[in-house]
Amino acid sequence: MTDNVIIITGPTASGKSDIAIQIAKAFNGEIISADSQQVYQNMDIGTNKTKKFDGIKHHLLDIINPDENFSVEDFSNRANVLIQDINNRGKVPIIAGGTGFYIDSILFDMNYGQVSQKPKLRQNLQYIADEKGNEYLYNKLEDIDPKTAKKYHPNETNRIIRALEIYEVTGKAPSEVRLGEKELNKDINPILFFLNYNDRTSIYEKINNRVIKMIDEGLIEEFTEVIKKYNLDQDSQSMAAIGYKELFPFISNEIDIDELIDLIQKNTRHYAKRQTTWMKRYLQYGFTHEIIMDNIDKNDAADTIISIIKETYEF
Repeated sequence: MTDNVIIITGPTASGKSDIAIQIAKAFNGEIISADSQQVYQNMDIGTNKTKKFDGIKHHLLDIINPDENFSVEDFSNRANVLIQDINNRGKVPIIAGGTGFYIDSILFDMNYGQVSQKPKLRQNLQYIADEKGNEYLYNKLEDIDPKTAKKYHPNETNRIIRALEIYEVTGKAPSEVRLGEKELNKDINPILFFLNYNDRTSIYEKINNRVIKMIDEGLIEEFTEVIKKYNLDQDSQSMAAIGYKELFPFISNEIDIDELIDLIQKNTRHYAKRQTTWMKRYLQYGFTHEIIMDNIDKNDAADTIISIIKETYEF
């Protein structure tokens, strides 16, 4: 028996969280966050973590401390258990988020995960990262497999270690091992909604305004408290998040407040562009519906999604 799952994805600032809540209300659902930064406690402003649950149960928010690491495999393991549990309780799981690796880990059987783990090797690689810095491991991966390295940020140590581990175990570049990763997960019955913008100026304006709002709400103060409480630095996995990593040169007086705002806005716009490119690949699958957001608001989008679900699936 396959498990039903609704997926709401799209670039940052596209309204995923609010729309997901409306969908959950319509179909007796619970929401599973697919955001790689919202897993961290005390990082609320910079990750735009929702505070308005409207009575809807949310999962995988605030589940680890900012000094801990969390991998796509960790997400996949937890999310798949939740999907089954929510279905077994007669409810509908709704995945909401914009981390492409997380969405992929639900939709597809990630075959590269079958490569056995070598704890001693992983410990050694982590030791190297601690001693020589994350950039050292990242450069090592770049030499071995530029294609895979391009997908990661140097601070995503867990993913980089896993890629290097795959290389050591198989003798092949991770991108070669992962060629078969796009086999659809037969245990789920998905319907995916991709919130997209034909006119990027609209989403870019939302992003720019959101960054200013984050600063006004106390992003700098939140950042200062978090790095002090958890003894974090630029090599910490949680600090790879846009909205946090840019603050290190600011607190070192290398850039001023205007340059800080501009840098976060620019990096967020670039990230939204990469997200959109990633998510366009889902359009090849029959379970995907593209919702063009240019001339509609979040309520209109939610109504459209609810209509499509009612016409297509028996939830």
